[in-house]
Amino acid sequence: MYQQITANKVKSIFTIVFFILFISIAGYFIGFIFDYKYGAGNFFSLAILFFAFLIALVASFTSYYYSDKIVLQISNAHPIEKESDLRVSYMVEGLSIAAGIPVPKTYIIEDKAMNAFTTGRNPKNGVLVLTRGIIDNLNREELKGVISHEISHIKNYDILLGTVIVVFVGMLSIASNFILRSFFLGGGKRRSNERNIGGLLGIIMLIIGLLLIIFSPIIGTMIRMAISRNREFLADSNGVLITRYPAGLSNALRKISANSSVENASSATSHLFIADPLAKKSKPMLASLFSTHPPIEERIRRLDEMSLGIGIKK
Repeated sequence: MYQQITANKVKSIFTIVFFILFISIAGYFIGFIFDYKYGAGNFFSLAILFFAFLIALVASFTSYYYSDKIVLQISNAHPIEKESDLRVSYMVEGLSIAAGIPVPKTYIIEDKAMNAFTTGRNPKNGVLVLTRGIIDNLNREELKGVISHEISHIKNYDILLGTVIVVFVGMLSIASNFILRSFFLGGGKRRSNERNIGGLLGIIMLIIGLLLIIFSPIIGTMIRMAISRNREFLADSNGVLITRYPAGLSNALRKISANSSVENASSATSHLFIADPLAKKSKPMLASLFSTHPPIEERIRRLDEMSLGIGIKK
């Protein structure tokens, strides 16, 4: 269990560091191309990155600040009444205390599918959302496993981390779009003297830079998805640390995988759920690289290993 947590944290940190290095390299080539096109030096390329970052920051954190209200409205979720389901209310309260975070507000989606997600800016504003199907079809230990997983997302500030990553991916997309439009459609004059860009080496750098900038939004999105998948594994491990019963979440995921499609889910909210509510059984090649969730079979396998076979229902 602790090995899984450590490994997932290391993978997340490594991926984030790699993302920062990738942004730095992309920024260098943006400056190289801008200088080649206009002879403006690195100052203007840094200005482009700065303004692209500002635009992405404002857009992402505006949606982040109001994300809980927007997501709850889109999902048609409503507050769960404590008296109507004391089992869920006491379970959320007890697991939140065990995790050391404030008790999140609990909402319900009237859908027969089995799924759940959390949203909110921080632990003080955490919101837990459960479908009617997951409440009705999971036993006590299974439901505790799901709730602990979601509480771990709140405790780990995964919504905040995801928003920060979205800001940087958005910055790359905006900057690369501007540079490409400027390069191919702009009115600047390219330098006629090949020596100004370093001869053959400069031309090679220019080609590499253009390819990198063209594909940087795609690469950035792939890295963002990789971070999201790592955080799912981490939430699984942290959730188990709260309940001390891996079989609960493992058995829950087996049931959820059979019926996770939520009617009101969309591509804008699917990454929040414990299992992809839009998942298709047959996926095109390389689709896993753009998936926000790791394969549910792999998650179950890891949880089964933690449980040492105790309590597992196949």
